Amino acid sequence: MKKIINLLKGSPIAMVVIGILIAGVASAALVDYLSNTVQVDIEVKSPMVVGISGGTDGTSSWAGAHFPNKDWDYDWSKTPLTILNSEGNPVKGGETATLYTLSKNIANVEIKGYEEAIVTNPLGVTCKDFKSVKVYVDSIYGDQGYGSENDVLQICVQGDDNNTVKFDSEKIGEAALSTWGAGEADVSKIVVTFEDNAFGTYTVKTTVIPQ
Repeated sequence: MKKIINLLKGSPIAMVVIGILIAGVASAALVDYLSNTVQVDIEVKSPMVVGISGGTDGTSSWAGAHFPNKDWDYDWSKTPLTILNSEGNPVKGGETATLYTLSKNIANVEIKGYEEAIVTNPLGVTCKDFKSVKVYVDSIYGDQGYGSENDVLQICVQGDDNNTVKFDSEKIGEAALSTWGAGEADVSKIVVTFEDNAFGTYTVKTTVIPQ
């Protein structure tokens, strides 16, 4: 090897060739080490649990009886469900329907995000189908008893087609950004009053969009 180097001394091409040969020897020495690998899977789930329910008795006492720090997941998975009026009958145009939604942070970190409700009706729906949509939010971190009234009809927007509308809190920006501490759960009572000419099956879905 020393003789080869002496013979080719001063040749740039030769030095490149020698460099490649040396790199090849080094790479060959590492092959066995690099080929021994291990792996592990990390499953990542959504930090938010959401639920929706019409309650079991048609009254506001239902959510209080199953407040998040007592029994937060009770009955929330029973969807789709049919909402009745306060007398236990199907809702008619001009009447009011009450439902409850849950949003719970199951992560060990603070979560911020926007809440969105999507309403569909195969016969068509616009924001003008509603006289009012009022939301009352209660938190596991606060005193039990619903908070102040928020009329969210102002954040209603038409969806991608004539059969969908969205109540999108992101529409009004940072002021509507919600924060859930680790383990925090919120229950919202939503009171919907329909216009007299409202007709069809209104399906409500809720979600949280983390930021």
